Amino acid sequence: MAKTFGDAERFILSLFKAGATFTYHDVSYTVTKSGKPTCRKGEPKTDIYIAAEDVHRNIAEFKISFKKQNADFLENKTNSERAEQLFGTDWENIISNATLALQDEFLSRILIYKEKLGRTDKGAITLGWKFELLNVESGQLSGNMRLSREQMIDVYAGTNLKGDKRDAFVNGKQIPFSGVANYILFENTMVQNTQEAIDSLIPIEDYVSLHPDVYFACKALNYRTFHQKYDGNRPLAVYVDWFANNGKLDYKIRFDTPLKHGGDYAYARLKTAMDILNVKTTDDLNYENVENPNIIHE
Repeated sequence: MAKTFGDAERFILSLFKAGATFTYHDVSYTVTKSGKPTCRKGEPKTDIYIAAEDVHRNIAEFKISFKKQNADFLENKTNSERAEQLFGTDWENIISNATLALQDEFLSRILIYKEKLGRTDKGAITLGWKFELLNVESGQLSGNMRLSREQMIDVYAGTNLKGDKRDAFVNGKQIPFSGVANYILFENTMVQNTQEAIDSLIPIEDYVSLHPDVYFACKALNYRTFHQKYDGNRPLAVYVDWFANNGKLDYKIRFDTPLKHGGDYAYARLKTAMDILNVKTTDDLNYENVENPNIIHE
């Protein structure tokens, strides 16, 4: 039976039990500590932590980010705190400029789905778009972030992480900077023993040199009117500001407050407008009570 991703990660970790030996850059090391870093909320960037010492008792840390070879997502739950860690104090302008570069694509989107379209269910109304960082472009609402080398390194390593995402817990003990990765190892790399695992590590700075681009993608958060549900209070890079206007459902697409408002805020705006218009589901919406009928799919 093929290993799951979790099984593969645990196998790699099992190769580095205390006392295991290997050579790295012509220096022999013995493992003194290993484990999977954890934090109270979320996850650190490091998946496998290894501390090893040479014959002179110098300690080297191998903090491995373990990835699927075809993993697209780098950051798939981006919020304002993480955006500031990644992009610095100008993070709002960086994200706004990225999304505004695709303004025409946003403005031409269908927002009301009276019938199913692709993966979007019948009865959906778009609240806005989440912000994700990826290795590749993904869909029409996607583009190159054009990050600096330092920002790229942080996307992979988590250099600016704070709290216990940075100083994670390994086997119950908090270790400074254990959550900040310095190597990448891919799941499908053929590894049979400790030395092969070490030989397969890619320093993150080297990986960034080989892969200098990071892309963003904006994925829709929809309110499903027939189920009266949406997928949580996810921060929105761009949101739809719904309102009632002269007996019709109207809207404005907002690019100016990235990640400041989430699904709850956008839903509250939509629900208020729907209540004013006595609308329950998309069945109640039509060319007569929607200001811009071009946003309706039926």
